[in-house]
Amino acid sequence: MNKLTSVFAVTALLAGTSIVPAQSQNLTAIALSGDNMIHKIDIATATVSASMEVQGVAKLLGIDLRPATGQLIGVTDTFEIVEINPETGAATVISKMDKELPIDGAVIVDFNPMANKLRFMSGTTNHRVDIESGAVTVDGSLAYEAADMHAGEAPAIVAAAYINSYGKPEATAMYDIDSTIVALIKQTSPNDGTLAAVGKLGIDGTPTYAFDIATDAAGTNTAWLVSGSMLYTVSLESGAVDKSWELKGTDGATVRDITFMTAM
Repeated sequence: MNKLTSVFAVTALLAGTSIVPAQSQNLTAIALSGDNMIHKIDIATATVSASMEVQGVAKLLGIDLRPATGQLIGVTDTFEIVEINPETGAATVISKMDKELPIDGAVIVDFNPMANKLRFMSGTTNHRVDIESGAVTVDGSLAYEAADMHAGEAPAIVAAAYINSYGKPEATAMYDIDSTIVALIKQTSPNDGTLAAVGKLGIDGTPTYAFDIATDAAGTNTAWLVSGSMLYTVSLESGAVDKSWELKGTDGATVRDITFMTAM
């Protein structure tokens, strides 16, 4: 993908309402597109303030905030774990995974804020990573619980995020997006890989989904989804999208991951 030459803006479609939920007014989001392009978004104005290539990295599989430290972390296609400076795009290698993930479609990179470990998944493969040492724990394969209406169906988990991703919380829970049923899923036991459907998003399916849950200092969780050219907030109770905005000025780039840099 060619380097973006202009920044993009998110324009609210909801007349007479604030551009984003009040608890998100001071947040900055980092979006990933192409092989290694990141875009810094001022959520208060829903406008990108900078776009840049991540230096020294040919391809990023995904990015996420490390809540315990406030670092922006990425995983490369050579399974190196890097810290990314969101102001300059400079990447610093932290470690390299001691096991490679069999890649089957979308790759999920997201921190468990309670354990301070990286959840790393693709297809039905489910890994847990200590980013300081690179040690990988192979956890249970993704599968719907026997009591779920989708039991026996092959999951198509393409994005995931944890709640309470602020500092090191005492509790958390993991939510996923299934692209086949276009629905929000709860990963009821992240280590075991068990899944239970929450509800359909209520939007048309697209090839790529970027999903994150932003947590503020008061513990309020707001789930965000980018699908196609649209930005949504998603109810964690019903799975349905709450509000929507048109994503403008991307010059055809596809946002494939997003994370929110919550205040520490």
